[in-house]
Amino acid sequence: MLGEKLVFQGHNTFLCRHSWLKKGYDFIEANGGFNDADAVVKLGVGKNMVDAIRYWMRAFGLTNEADELRAVAHELLGPDGYDPYIEDNATLWYLHYLLVKTGRASLYHFVFNELRKEGFSFSRAQLQQFVIRRNSELGNTNVLNANTLDADLTVFIRSYAPSGKDKEKFDVEEESTGLLQDLDLLTITRNDGVRYHIENLEQRDIPWQIVLRVILENEHFGETISFTDLEVAPDSPGLIFALNEKGLFHKIEEMKAHLPMAIVYSSTAGNRVLTIKKELINLDEVMQQYYGHLV
Repeated sequence: MLGEKLVFQGHNTFLCRHSWLKKGYDFIEANGGFNDADAVVKLGVGKNMVDAIRYWMRAFGLTNEADELRAVAHELLGPDGYDPYIEDNATLWYLHYLLVKTGRASLYHFVFNELRKEGFSFSRAQLQQFVIRRNSELGNTNVLNANTLDADLTVFIRSYAPSGKDKEKFDVEEESTGLLQDLDLLTITRNDGVRYHIENLEQRDIPWQIVLRVILENEHFGETISFTDLEVAPDSPGLIFALNEKGLFHKIEEMKAHLPMAIVYSSTAGNRVLTIKKELINLDEVMQQYYGHLV
């Protein structure tokens, strides 16, 4: 994402609703085009929502810029996919990871990969200033449109804020259908002005299989990975999933228990290292076994 044009618009202020990714997948599979005259009818939504579905399909990395479905879209949402109707929170965690890693929605990358390194708590003004500063540091000479950035900040907060717990004047029906709200990643306090918190927690509801997949898909990781990199490297499980040290260690213990020949963890003189023998892991088999309970 870095070095490319930053994107802070395209959703038309709509957060991604729970049914939209499957709706978008089926629409494209049926040879639908988002610019088609009958797209509104086929998708069963308004014109602005058609554009929003297109945006979120790209933002979650399910389609490319030509609106062609990527392999991961078929893997998750196809007729034989792991979780076509997104019934399991494991899928939500993985989609959240895709949203951050893909970087198509720039704000999500900034918050989880960068801002959280500076602190787990922030105000809206701090978030805004952080994005403006990073935009400048990345050499983007175009001044960010204040209204565009403000709208994107609102959608970001609404996407993660627990439904019904934020008192700002949002659409009640829309808030109850936000795709990522059930992850409980973001909390809001109002003791000293409105502040937003993405705390590092144990995150016991994230399956070890999802954490393993995220590690295996990280292009920065080799066979041997330091525990520190698992916590704070770009697109690491520690940053993206807001996993604290105890939670991350627990996931590693679960991986070792299920894949003892492939997962080795050592701690020598305070140097903690995870070794993954990738040739011994059939990731599709691991995922199929996890999602078997949905069949």
